[in-house]
Amino acid sequence: MYRKRRKIKKKVIYLGIGLILFIILLITGILLYKHFTSNEYKLGKIGYSEKEITSILKLDDTYINYALEHKYDDDLIQLTNQKWFIWKNYDKYKDYIKDLEKQPAEVNYEDVITKVNTKTNYKYYTHTEETNMDLGYGILVNKYYSLPNQYAPDDIVDIPTTYSFAGNQIREEVFNAFKEMADAAKEEGITLIVNSGYRTYEYQKNLYDQYARENGEDFADDYAARPDFSEHQSGLALDIVSYGLNMDNFAESDTYKWLTENCTDYGFILRYPEGKEEITGYAFEGWHYRYVGKDLAKKVEKSGLTFDEYYAYYLDKD
Repeated sequence: MYRKRRKIKKKVIYLGIGLILFIILLITGILLYKHFTSNEYKLGKIGYSEKEITSILKLDDTYINYALEHKYDDDLIQLTNQKWFIWKNYDKYKDYIKDLEKQPAEVNYEDVITKVNTKTNYKYYTHTEETNMDLGYGILVNKYYSLPNQYAPDDIVDIPTTYSFAGNQIREEVFNAFKEMADAAKEEGITLIVNSGYRTYEYQKNLYDQYARENGEDFADDYAARPDFSEHQSGLALDIVSYGLNMDNFAESDTYKWLTENCTDYGFILRYPEGKEEITGYAFEGWHYRYVGKDLAKKVEKSGLTFDEYYAYYLDKD
């Protein structure tokens, strides 16, 4: 009887040991399976370092899946770390980087993002498309985004000579916003006068053709907009001055200072700011203001971006 008990006890011990070994092997197998099927392991096999893997795994699934499905990409983290990175532009970023790598200068990823987002990696008036008119006052019109062919707004009004030099027109809501702004400025001793407002397709065509005829097409593209690519043709842009000021001294004037401090309160933005010429496609124009509506104007101001950059990141959803 005693021997039987010893045998039973040994069997129980053996079964217990066997069960423990089985559990250990099972857990080890699960851990190994998880390891070899984990994103960390897969990314490591592709060639990413531990530091790079940590950065990639902090990204959205879209970017992680891209990394898993492609060969090692040494630009992935540099690009996705940029504040204004747009995923749909990724292939365009890569193509632009390839072009830059043919040159001796080091790749500036922030510059890559900015140029590709705004299309300024291309020559003016190439890779153009029609702007999204559904955006209303948020449309982008520049050297890459055009108005519909021979566009003409249907709500154009005359600007009274109280607020403008003779002969200027603008869209009705833009005039109402400008009138409100001009009246507020007047109370602070600042006189705002519209120097140029809405321009028809024909007017803009004649202006551009004159520049091109007298100075060549490259010069015309630097200093004037082609017809259908003009903000003035949209009826949303105003050139604003004061009596006695001109293009040479406007930026040093109290009028310019007042406008830059207050224009967004009335729905306007400074369209071509200083130092942003490569992005906007135009030299600094302290007198050129674009109406986008009060809400959007405040958002653009807060972002610190040009309207071209803001449009690419926040408004262009195609």
